[in-house]
Amino acid sequence: MIYLNEKKWLLFFSDVQPRRHTVIRQVLCNKRTVSSLFWGMQYHILDWLNVEPNLNEQEFDLQITKLRNENYLEVTPTGLVLSPNGIIQKNNYQKSNYIITEPKLFQHINEKQWLDLLPLLIQVVSELSYHNRHYYVIGSSIRTQLFFRAWYQTVNNKEKLVTSLKHLLEAFLERFPKEQADIFMSLFSGHKTIGKTFQQVAMVLPDFSYEDVTTLWRDLGMQFALFLLRGDSVFKKLVVPINTEERLSKSASITYQLFNERQNIERIAKRRRLRISTIKEHLLESAILCDKFPYDSLITVEEYEIMTKTFTGDVTNWDYNQLSNRIEFFKYRLFQIERSKKIG
Repeated sequence: MIYLNEKKWLLFFSDVQPRRHTVIRQVLCNKRTVSSLFWGMQYHILDWLNVEPNLNEQEFDLQITKLRNENYLEVTPTGLVLSPNGIIQKNNYQKSNYIITEPKLFQHINEKQWLDLLPLLIQVVSELSYHNRHYYVIGSSIRTQLFFRAWYQTVNNKEKLVTSLKHLLEAFLERFPKEQADIFMSLFSGHKTIGKTFQQVAMVLPDFSYEDVTTLWRDLGMQFALFLLRGDSVFKKLVVPINTEERLSKSASITYQLFNERQNIERIAKRRRLRISTIKEHLLESAILCDKFPYDSLITVEEYEIMTKTFTGDVTNWDYNQLSNRIEFFKYRLFQIERSKKIG
């Protein structure tokens, strides 16, 4: 059994701000609710949406309990905070473990498809460099192979793929420490070469655990996808179909588009055959995740004046009951989101 270091979850806790571990888990595995997105914004962890899509709820909760029992996390009425020892352990983890440096990419690029496709690309081009057409594909799914084959057939000058990919990898990897670059490339199979497993790499490198190697593989793999997207090579076409610039869920995106077309909430709900409450949830998600949102089209001047006079300071300490039902909760939450973004 592979041991996973539960101390990495300390990265998402603070020594001054109480945080609920359920919110952290929901953000990491991209289980979106308005509540988890709102509190994820307050915790400043929304960049980490979907970084751990397969996170098991029961195992995560057990690991949090272990961190509490080891006195790394302390319980408060509103959540968990890092203890003095927890701060030390968090700092130690940051110094000695590999941590994903570009978490936002996991919201935009389909990790599962890309990290299945990338080893196939490396293997095929490697065999191509030796003019070898007779080999077994290692690891990639049938779906990925069909997708790759369709792309490969569109390439006119296949011989140029070898030097092109070699130069791209060299340009990409020169930005990283040599040891990290070497680890990344050692995981690929090629002509008469079988890629190492994560465990095999970890066994020969004392400074890299199994978890470090898998994290490095995911991080550099996704960064290479971005590197290709930003370029103009023939390989860009492999990444474009599995990339999206959209941060909103599909349904929320449709609602927000209709809203930007000047359709009101009631009309959108009727057109989409959804409840008004669902449309409002979509708009709250849009307000949280989009850079620009027309708050003043939903909150009146009078309502702004009331809430501005009623609430000051940290939005997480506000109490909706202070409004005495004069303003609906939906608009109160929008006001909280707007103020949160202005404060930063």
